[in-house]
Amino acid sequence: MSTNKTALLIALSLASAASTSAMAADGKINFTGKITDAPCTVSIPSQNRDVTLGNVPSSQMATAGAKSESKQFQVDLLNCSATVKSASITFGGSVATPSGAGVADPTLFAVNSPDGSATGTTASNVGIEISDSAGAMLSPNKASAAMTLTPKAASQSLYFNARYKSLGTATTGDANATTDFTIAYQ
Repeated sequence: MSTNKTALLIALSLASAASTSAMAADGKINFTGKITDAPCTVSIPSQNRDVTLGNVPSSQMATAGAKSESKQFQVDLLNCSATVKSASITFGGSVATPSGAGVADPTLFAVNSPDGSATGTTASNVGIEISDSAGAMLSPNKASAAMTLTPKAASQSLYFNARYKSLGTATTGDANATTDFTIAYQ
């Protein structure tokens, strides 16, 4: 009987050692996050919105600072909590760069062609200007001024305007841009 116990202990020790080596750590995963009071929900249509700036004649964009007609767009917020008082928005993107004798403007978003590249048939010396409802220019990757929100509102909108602005003599071509936005609630 003691031989059986000894054999059983040896077998258990070997099995334990084998299972330990089978469970060796090869890496680690960190889970992060926090539980928060959801400030507001961005409406589904606002999550992927198209703003058509239209076809603008190059003759209208022949000098630095020339602007096209503004087009209004909005980001709709739903079910804001009681703790939300204001929000600022950051539109991501690259700064438009002038070519030739163009004049730099760090508030303009770079344009590109339909495939997302800055080559091919992309217009040059033009960028996209975005302003808030008070007319303040929003620069790429910079937070806007805080905009007042109504706590507990079922829906409310943040309004913006977009238009082309020339950095110099604009050349013809596609003038598209895509921007991701982030909202910080206060």
